[in-house]
Amino acid sequence: MSSDVSAVKSRLLAVCDELITPLLEAAEAGSMSVRAAEEEGWKALLPLGAAVWTAVLGALCRAASERCAKERGWSLEDGDARYRLDTDYTAHLSSTFGPLAVPLFAMRTPGPGSATVTPARKLFPHDPKMRSSELLVEWECALAADHPFRKAAEALLFFSHGAADIEDTTIERHAVAVGKAIPSSWLYRHPAKIRQILQERAVRDLDTGKPIVYASTDAHALKRFVDDKWNPKWKMTNGIRVWTIDEKTGNTIHLGGEYTWGDCMEVRRCFERLQADGVLPVDGDYGDGVVAQVALLTDGLDWIADYVLPLFPNAVTALDPYHVIQHVAEAAKKAFPGKKNEKKVKSYVTKARKALGMRKRRGRQELRTGEPPKKRRSRRTGYDGSGERLLNEVLRPLLAAAKRGKTRIKQAIAYVERNLYRLDYGELRTRGFQIGSGAMESLHRTGSQVRLKRAGCHWTAEASQAILNLRMLGLSTRWAEYWNQPVLPHLASTKVAA
Repeated sequence: MSSDVSAVKSRLLAVCDELITPLLEAAEAGSMSVRAAEEEGWKALLPLGAAVWTAVLGALCRAASERCAKERGWSLEDGDARYRLDTDYTAHLSSTFGPLAVPLFAMRTPGPGSATVTPARKLFPHDPKMRSSELLVEWECALAADHPFRKAAEALLFFSHGAADIEDTTIERHAVAVGKAIPSSWLYRHPAKIRQILQERAVRDLDTGKPIVYASTDAHALKRFVDDKWNPKWKMTNGIRVWTIDEKTGNTIHLGGEYTWGDCMEVRRCFERLQADGVLPVDGDYGDGVVAQVALLTDGLDWIADYVLPLFPNAVTALDPYHVIQHVAEAAKKAFPGKKNEKKVKSYVTKARKALGMRKRRGRQELRTGEPPKKRRSRRTGYDGSGERLLNEVLRPLLAAAKRGKTRIKQAIAYVERNLYRLDYGELRTRGFQIGSGAMESLHRTGSQVRLKRAGCHWTAEASQAILNLRMLGLSTRWAEYWNQPVLPHLASTKVAA
């Protein structure tokens, strides 16, 4: 409890000597292996680290109390105010070094009507139900975003050498509290960073010279509890992604994304927020002379055309060609069912791919070595009128030749006719645009499915949204920036509620 730095240092040196001396003596005697020496080293360093951090936190608490006394004109030396060092005024928290007990140096105020004040509590702005240090909470959230909660607890225990012995239910509670408090703006790179990437690295429209920024939305199913009986059912969560393509490597540069359990109108509100925040400006103007060409690559669901595309009147729009091929394949299977007609169905799919100008998919034949292939800079000749070619060369002849499944074929024809304005793949290829929404589809695997779509996983809406937010925060490359804020959002919200 001493305020003398020299006395505190002497005590810490004594603790260090007590912990390290037996280890050195055993090493000199040659009585331990290298592995055992490392294990014993951690066993010595962890309590030493806990002692050092306890002393540092105690000094911070004492300084806070002394500063408060000075501001109010109290004299601790003359007995006007006095410290209360009983256990009721000790901060207990879990840390990456193990459990700590830190004296808060609470003060009994002088004069009549005296009371106890604890200025140092502001140094521990924790949620009342979250008795972990901020660094330990970050560790918990990082592991919970990648692993089931029980596995996260086991990993913490293993990699902290037994110091962070946290229950899986505690990790779940902390991860959900933090994840649900993350503002949506943190799930995307800052507009200034997006502007820099677009200016320096993005592929450009070969017609206008503008850097291209892509956006898409798509849904996938997760198992969620949907009623008071906790009956898990497959429910659709809608994903949104913003990205661009590196002009040197052709790799996808993730600019941000999010998931929502909301309906189509909620997705529309998300895009409106992205416009307002400057992540995806309606006119592509990111400031400082950087004006991008917005491109929307999506599937053919009517609500996307009704609620999302109208928000970007100057955007380039494309319907993912693999969704179109899927409609053709399903229509051909209805027209010619059974295994004996598989070749005929395949022939219609091949014709459809050719009409849309799609290359034949080929698997990688050998392991690539050396520098990645450079992005082609010259213009590419495409197929004009891809949608009309598909109708005239594939779907309408299929309708004429089919003796069954005509309803499904007509649905495919209507689907293509409804989206003709998004099927001009030749022009888009010529200008250097992507035409597929594969970047959106791949986000489902990394952003959601790899964590939430495991065997036996059933989620509440709150817990799944929190984990999705934590994962998308990591993908936005702003994890460290988020955790280094002076006040974290989940703590600020706690303060407001109090």
